[in-house]
Amino acid sequence: MNQLRCAIYARFSSDRQSPTSITDQVRKCQEYAARQGWTILPEHIYSDEAICGASTERDGLQRILAAATSAARPFDCILIDDTSRLTRKLADALNLYEKLTFAGVRLVAVSQGVDSESAQAELLIGVHGLIDAVYWRELAQKTHRGMQGRAIGGLATGGRCFGYRSIKGPDDTVRLEIEPSEAATVRRIFDMYSDGKSLKRIAWELYGTRSAKCACLEPAGASIARVQNPNGSRQRRRTCESSLTNFGPRSRNALVWFENSGNAKVAGQD
Repeated sequence: MNQLRCAIYARFSSDRQSPTSITDQVRKCQEYAARQGWTILPEHIYSDEAICGASTERDGLQRILAAATSAARPFDCILIDDTSRLTRKLADALNLYEKLTFAGVRLVAVSQGVDSESAQAELLIGVHGLIDAVYWRELAQKTHRGMQGRAIGGLATGGRCFGYRSIKGPDDTVRLEIEPSEAATVRRIFDMYSDGKSLKRIAWELYGTRSAKCACLEPAGASIARVQNPNGSRQRRRTCESSLTNFGPRSRNALVWFENSGNAKVAGQD
């Protein structure tokens, strides 16, 4: 029996999931390797936490791929719990399979019994990749439906908006209320905009009249790191624009939702 050197890749997709999911996936891969008589290389256990599998632009995934395709190739096999941990896109699943096969690295999904050395590997990876992709799309649709229901009910759908704070109710629903400490700034934004000033000018005046470390346009509880960000001026303009577009409907007890898609909806209006 060949003493394969194995790396492990694990991932979980939501910050609402338990970080122990990574530990559980690694444990299952270790148990599988032990049954096969393979060796796990502790320095080649990679993971991505709270990152969606719809994109391959993940730090842990990119590092394990770089190692697998390097001239040194420090391991012979990559173990994953199931194919959805690698990606939730069919095209990416097949592309990664081909890339690893070309590099001479074996891929094994331990929970599904999918092994890239199998004659049916490409078919099985394609089938599981299709199932993973369909699940991801259906989950996105259900999430969208739930958010739409919240918006229709006049509830917050997530995110922060300058000038408002989130108030959780006894039934775990979240509503937005005006943040008194930010209300004066919002009124000032409207006054300057009605005087014909551009968003860039408004942002410059607001930040120019405060110290560099002040976060006068940061939502309550948000980090002030973006004030010193190289893209800060653009983000500040967006904050001003967000205040103008959101405060108007919300001041009438209405929510503007799904605006970026071009299908804006006004919900919860009295």
